[in-house]
Amino acid sequence: MASATPLLKNDTLPAATMAAGVGLELGVLHEGYAPDAKLASTGDQRVSLVPSVAEQLIKDGYGVIVERGAGVYSGFADSAYEEKGCRIASRAEVIQKSQVLFSIEPPVNDFAPLKGKTLISWVGRLQDKGKDIVAKANAAQIRLIDVTAVPRITIA
Repeated sequence: MASATPLLKNDTLPAATMAAGVGLELGVLHEGYAPDAKLASTGDQRVSLVPSVAEQLIKDGYGVIVERGAGVYSGFADSAYEEKGCRIASRAEVIQKSQVLFSIEPPVNDFAPLKGKTLISWVGRLQDKGKDIVAKANAAQIRLIDVTAVPRITIA
């Protein structure tokens, strides 16, 4: 628990307090997979955030909004997310209410409504397709975090 006693004698700043309620809203987008899709891109069956991870984020003070059906083809029903404290909403509502969004494939067709938001996704920014995605995200004023660029280690 934080102490109200200043760390320095001349510290006149008020003690930090956490605001009541949810802090940052995180959104989880459906990847667009449909077994009967007639489009060239049939989406991805995976989901970018599973219920157990969402639960931990909620415990840390984040709000998590999941697009309806986002985890269905990964084996996670909407009720699994709701049991962990997530809210289920339409794609438009998830995009509107979230400050940070997770998606395995960047939702290029939805870049316009993502203006001013942060998107965490697999971009591959050094490949031609990734360079195009980065250019489109910059034009739409989206902060893009490419998880392929996040350093990681493997302990085998």
